[in-house]
Amino acid sequence: MNNQQVKPYERVQLFSGGGSRFGYYLGSYAALAAHDLTPDIIVGTCGGSLSAYLVQLAPDPKDLQALMCSRELYRVITAIRQVAPEEANKRLKLRYMTHALKRWRLSKQKDNGQRQRQADSYERLLNELQQLAMFRIDNEQYWLDELSRFATGSKKGGAADKTTPEIAIIASRLYQAPADALCNKKPVLQELLFAPPCLANLPNSVSGLVDEQMTSPVHTFANGRIHLSVKVQTQWDFAPVIRASMADMYYLPPTHITELGWCLGGVINLTPIELACQLGHSVFAETKAGYDSWLAAPAIQRVFGFDPNERLAAVHGYQPMEGSSHTNTASNNRQLHWLPFADNDQQLRGQNVQKRFNLKQMTVELIHSDYDGFVQQMQAQWQYGYQRTVNYIQQHKL
Repeated sequence: MNNQQVKPYERVQLFSGGGSRFGYYLGSYAALAAHDLTPDIIVGTCGGSLSAYLVQLAPDPKDLQALMCSRELYRVITAIRQVAPEEANKRLKLRYMTHALKRWRLSKQKDNGQRQRQADSYERLLNELQQLAMFRIDNEQYWLDELSRFATGSKKGGAADKTTPEIAIIASRLYQAPADALCNKKPVLQELLFAPPCLANLPNSVSGLVDEQMTSPVHTFANGRIHLSVKVQTQWDFAPVIRASMADMYYLPPTHITELGWCLGGVINLTPIELACQLGHSVFAETKAGYDSWLAAPAIQRVFGFDPNERLAAVHGYQPMEGSSHTNTASNNRQLHWLPFADNDQQLRGQNVQKRFNLKQMTVELIHSDYDGFVQQMQAQWQYGYQRTVNYIQQHKL
């Protein structure tokens, strides 16, 4: 996209990941709102998609904090559970866990890893992602319904008032080539962008965004594993899309969406910094810690075909053309702002859902706190996000 084009939004905030520490995004959003920097659009991925939905339901920070500590949200979070023993196929899990060790070795040998990916089929990869997922969601069809009571009348039909940020969500899908294509059996993944409907009516300012001409920035990292173009949807519902964005490999199984097929998580483009800078003049993103080389990085490389730490380095080194050389305060409000959240794992240790491996059952157990403990965790996450963002705003005189 041409950086000289008129951008549809003034401020964009990224909620990129977060997992069970998703609450710090809400505190960060509240800090921006308190300093007259409320984002016009939020782009959510993975756990950040749930945070974005909570803002859509309760854009006023006071209401948002109440929603964050509500029993309804507590029930939503505790509905995510480990796979029960009777649901686990131990034989398949042992086989796939053996393959996990191989993934680590292959991730160190790029040529071998590429041959392994080429040997995969669409069906084989889908089966692996379905069988090896560690967690499930109870009553999944109605998972987010309880939260709807927090929506005002104007938002129940999907339309937001002027004080509510627009929402966009990143996910991905297993893309099956047309039947007459030579690579029909080769699994390819495609980035999905669920964009606000209003963008479909702004062709002059976002040309290329809603007409399948948008290029996935991770395509160049993936050796043909990721489709060149991004599939853009402007008509969609929150519940299935959030589920799709959170379905990262080996956590939640893929979910099926009519017209799109089998969808999986937002980690395909966890920090969509290029998109954010195309949408708005001022972007608030977060610095992120690197992926560990034993589990996360090999898993992402296995499924998506790229080294996530290479992509992360490109994200942190990204420089938008517009406003990068300005130093005065007015120009400082129209640039890329990196909020210092890379240490959230250390700073919020114990303030999130805990995991424990059960060797006997070959499952990963989730240890949810009771309701009072959940509220304490959410408040700690909120305060971390709020204070870090306030410190940044004050330091940079925004």
